[in-house]
Amino acid sequence: MGIIKRQTILSSVFAYAGTGVGFITQGLLFPKLLTPAQVGLTGLLLSWAVVLAQFSNLGLNGAGGRYFPYFRDHDRQHNGYLLLSMLTTLTGVLFCAALLVAFQPWIVERNIKKSSLFVDYYYWLIPLTLFTVAFNVFDNYAKLLYDTVPGTLYQQFINRLVILAAIIAYGLGWLNFHQFMLGWMAAFLTPAVLMGIRVSQKHGFSLNPSFLSVKPELRKQIIRYATLSLLTALSSNAILSIGSIMVNDSSGLKNTGIYTITAYFGSVIALPAASLYKVAGTIIADAWKRNDTAHIADVYARSCLNQLIIGCLVFVGIAANLPNVFQWLPAGYEAGYYVVLWIGLGKLIDMATGVNGVILATSRYYAYDSAFFIGLLVVTISVNAWLIPRYGINGAAVGAAFVTALYNFVRTVFVWFAFRMQPFSWRFGVVLLVGAVVWWLSVQFPYGTGTVRVVADVAVRSTFITILFGGLIIGLKLSPDLNQMVTGVWKKLKD
Repeated sequence: MGIIKRQTILSSVFAYAGTGVGFITQGLLFPKLLTPAQVGLTGLLLSWAVVLAQFSNLGLNGAGGRYFPYFRDHDRQHNGYLLLSMLTTLTGVLFCAALLVAFQPWIVERNIKKSSLFVDYYYWLIPLTLFTVAFNVFDNYAKLLYDTVPGTLYQQFINRLVILAAIIAYGLGWLNFHQFMLGWMAAFLTPAVLMGIRVSQKHGFSLNPSFLSVKPELRKQIIRYATLSLLTALSSNAILSIGSIMVNDSSGLKNTGIYTITAYFGSVIALPAASLYKVAGTIIADAWKRNDTAHIADVYARSCLNQLIIGCLVFVGIAANLPNVFQWLPAGYEAGYYVVLWIGLGKLIDMATGVNGVILATSRYYAYDSAFFIGLLVVTISVNAWLIPRYGINGAAVGAAFVTALYNFVRTVFVWFAFRMQPFSWRFGVVLLVGAVVWWLSVQFPYGTGTVRVVADVAVRSTFITILFGGLIIGLKLSPDLNQMVTGVWKKLKD
């Protein structure tokens, strides 16, 4: 648990630093400097890239999480796993590029009237997908070697710094919109390059095919697992991506832009979860190899509780400050007020159920997780197809929360029955009660108006929430890990 705690904390620090930068770009500058349609373009391109990148990997990232322990051999460059991953992904990228070319006439026909800007930048999906999968390949390889922090730094922080620089240059008139989009694309190339350099320097970057060694039986197992997990690793990200794509298909880039900005605020709470999944997946896969179910159960229970605590704190902070947030945003974005809350609720549910999907995906029952995910896709598309035409972007957000809750309920119940593991205790109910009380108290104070008062209000209200929520959690000793960390910090300060 020490590795998980240390790397999750470091990754969370970088993730939230990136969130601060992202808030300036996504929350302040994008809505002020770009039209909703232009914001929608960036969100739609990224949504498609997330989906295409997953297909491009052909399921190998998911398979690697389970079978890398059988490749692990430092002297032989881990039996050529990186080369295998690169070749597999390159094949997938070429296949996806061919599909984009083949479907271009159909995409143009559906978007030329309501999303003409997307038509202009349609082929940018090919390099954007390539940059995304290149980063994923190197980051996944580093993750399998217990090196998870740099990937978070590059993807969550450096990426957003480059986007911030591009939007500032655009706002100052130094770049036109097309040049800004080139800078935006460079923001996704940069983490891939930095991650490649990191892997080369720390873990070795040998493309020598003589190291590539996969036993026939292991090869069969990997192919079978990769085929079944081709979609699975999209996880909850698929829900938002599908939502954005279907909002655009229903009502065009303008509403997609509003959905992109407001969904961003709701998604912020899940950043520590992404950091946790990176390191926990490798540790749980190794534990399965040792058949150490007690360790898996411990990781499951403690990660769920700690993620719920962090998620509740951030969710309450965002929910209480929403009136301030929408004072900053231009007119029209208030249509996404409840999008923030519904997306945030879905992310909180995802965090509270922790690594259930990781446990299932790395176990002998991995095929069931793939089946569950295929069901998730069907339900997501069906629910969105019913809700979005009726309720617009709020329908997409409600659908995301509902499907996330259903998906995690099914996986949690399956893990409980299959392995007799369930992470919940009385502490979860107390955490939720503390969160509800803190939220109620925090919204009793009147909100300010005007830039200076709004900034001061956010600072004071957020400080109040953090101190009260954190004090109650620590005082009630709801998280042994958190209390231990606070005690350690206090001892160092005293020394």
